Amino acid sequence: MTEAFLGVDAGTSGIKVCAFTREGRLVAKAHRAVPVVTPYPLWAEIDLDRYWAATADAIREVAGRVPTIISIGLATTCPTTILLDEEGQAVRPGILYLDGRAQAGLENVVGADAEADMQQTGNRASTSTCWAANLAWIRENEPSAWAKVRRVTMLNGFLARRLSGQDGVEPTQASYSGLMRIADPKPSWSRDLLARWRLDAAILPEISGCTDMIGRVTDEASSLTQVPAGTPVALGAADTAAASFAVGLMDSGEVFESVGTSGVITFCLDRPDFEPSFLHRHHIVPGRWLAHGAMSTLGGAFGWLNNKVWPELKTLAELERLAQESVPGANGLLFLPYLAGERSPIWDAEASGSWLGLLLRHSRQDMVRAVFEGTTFGLRQILERGSAKWGKRPERMLSVGGGARNKFWGQMKADVLKLDYIMSDMPDAAALGAGLLGAIAAGLFTGSDDRELPLISANATAIRPGSQRTIETYDRMFTIFDAAYPQLCGLMHALADRSSGPYADEEARPRLGVRATG
Repeated sequence: MTEAFLGVDAGTSGIKVCAFTREGRLVAKAHRAVPVVTPYPLWAEIDLDRYWAATADAIREVAGRVPTIISIGLATTCPTTILLDEEGQAVRPGILYLDGRAQAGLENVVGADAEADMQQTGNRASTSTCWAANLAWIRENEPSAWAKVRRVTMLNGFLARRLSGQDGVEPTQASYSGLMRIADPKPSWSRDLLARWRLDAAILPEISGCTDMIGRVTDEASSLTQVPAGTPVALGAADTAAASFAVGLMDSGEVFESVGTSGVITFCLDRPDFEPSFLHRHHIVPGRWLAHGAMSTLGGAFGWLNNKVWPELKTLAELERLAQESVPGANGLLFLPYLAGERSPIWDAEASGSWLGLLLRHSRQDMVRAVFEGTTFGLRQILERGSAKWGKRPERMLSVGGGARNKFWGQMKADVLKLDYIMSDMPDAAALGAGLLGAIAAGLFTGSDDRELPLISANATAIRPGSQRTIETYDRMFTIFDAAYPQLCGLMHALADRSSGPYADEEARPRLGVRATG
């Protein structure tokens, strides 16, 4: 009889549920798409009832194909700000990390000294790393919703609540709250930072461990998912942190890439030595930190091409075939991949995407190739920043995630990044990491240092950099890419649409009525 643990990878635009054996072998998998709701400029939300229904449906599909389920672990897109009422029901849609509505208020609270703020929190002032700003925005702009709030949680806490009746928060997601000092070895809420945001600690869960059993599957959840009641549930971690755990990123200076809707290059640190263009958090492994260079729409740019620009092209493979008909450098065409603002390395919620250098001679093939190249140039910016900060430039890099199995893009990354690029044969790293956290909670493994953990290894053949001529072409285009945003950011901001939304009247628009204290 096959025993398996389940890993739920709940992402921005899709949910994967995977069942793994003790040896880490994938035995069942289900996927459900979920839409990102963007009703106004800078907004990005998810319908939580719909999200839970899709998650339960995917779990039920996998449960029907696995005789015995040992545990469930969760890995979720982060941060996703979720507010619960007294009965544990969501009072409004969840606010995704792509959402930038609270950025202006956040800057108002932090004040002019962003460096001092980073010294306090460990992260720069961004709604991607400070979900406290979302709470303040709701308090000021949606007072009727705020009046119902009794608990704040993240997406893994919300799903854990639906599965087990218990919610919580753990260090990898709490690190992006703006309410704790990440440099402190022991994760805890900061009284000073809570006071800054005028928040009562009573609405926040205590910070649990990623491998703690948060609860067990309830009878109600069992009827929806077909997972036996009483099955242990672990809160798990943020998705990239879970993937970091699954690939065995434990030692200082180690690096890997994960590719989904967003794209991230992650460095492991053994001390809290932080770089302002990165996002920082506690690792699942005690005594370690993770530094993420995160691009918001690395993979999402291709979904945008498929869905919005050329809907007759249904897959990434079709886009790849078109791109191959162009040449390195896309015949002098450049793409800026800032389709939902950007995080690393520019940190600008109002940045926007564009093709630069577009001429009558350019074809659709050139335009598509420029998107592949532009996203890769963004990764090079991140890798160079991290290598300069921590004094270690990797000679090889493992890649995991749905976009990590594309050989054409992999060769481009090897050429642009100038390293050996390894595409993992396990695309479900976050799901495996989540599953392992659940299995530890259930007692299948002894802990994060258990040598029997079936971690992902870099056992695939590396893609090596290609011709010197191609590398030189990419170097030239990268130099232009690197200079483009600083010259265009003012125009991007001027084009940002602030004219629509529920608070279009500037005079009537509510603000975050809070100022930095102390």
